[in-house]
Amino acid sequence: MKPPFLGLLFLLLSACGGAKMPDNDIQNAVTLISAGATVIDVRTPVEIAGGALPDALPILHTDIVAGVTALALPSDTPLVLYCRSGNRSGIAAAALQAEGYTQVINGGSYVQLAAALEQTVTP
Repeated sequence: MKPPFLGLLFLLLSACGGAKMPDNDIQNAVTLISAGATVIDVRTPVEIAGGALPDALPILHTDIVAGVTALALPSDTPLVLYCRSGNRSGIAAAALQAEGYTQVINGGSYVQLAAALEQTVTP
């Protein structure tokens, strides 16, 4: 018999796979970033070295709750998280929501989010 948490983990990971983020989710992330949301990059330092959004805070997805708690932000602070595909940022967003953070958005992949932000700056 499988432990119940393995089934839940499988369900969560399959739901957050590398699928493309819906355009409205990316647009919500862009809107929040434009309004001054705190942006968090949950990728590894090696990935971040290849490029990151300006002013994004680097916090590994496995350290997200402790990292955001250390920032001492109110639980209603708008947070936009992103990673390579949207999978790790989705897991991190769920962990923050479970801790009571109410305005957490999975911004999806760095490439898609950066392109969407670039379109808002360039006419």
